[in-house]
Amino acid sequence: RSEEDRVRETVSKAADRAEKRDLEGLGRYLDAGFESGDGRDRAGTLALVAGYLERRRGVVVHVLGCRVTGIDPAGRASVEFEVALSHGAAEVLRKLIRWSGTYYRFAAGLVRDAAGEWRFAAAHWEEILLTDLFPESLAVLKELFPDI
Repeated sequence: RSEEDRVRETVSKAADRAEKRDLEGLGRYLDAGFESGDGRDRAGTLALVAGYLERRRGVVVHVLGCRVTGIDPAGRASVEFEVALSHGAAEVLRKLIRWSGTYYRFAAGLVRDAAGEWRFAAAHWEEILLTDLFPESLAVLKELFPDI
């Protein structure tokens, strides 16, 4: 596996932990010095995710496109990725009503720890429109929801 593959795997695993409501597991993917774009530290970001999950049932996280934009020899990586978040009715019902969720684009910095594992050091995210998705994100979304 390449380092790019390992960075993408970290994104995917962190999203999986969030979807499974495993905040402890998600926390393992955030570096101790983590900072969000809006000034939250690691604990504040986990509290934000916990609040989101508490207010919604059946949260589904689909990682769409993921672009690793740089990895340096010092063990820092930059990545942009997009997710579709949906909640509520079962996934089958979501497909029937053609609602694919809310879209977010993340720009993140990761660091490689002493064990060689990638951790999020910083992240900024914003809600985006369907029309603003990366082409590769739209392709993944059309596989999930063919009628959008």
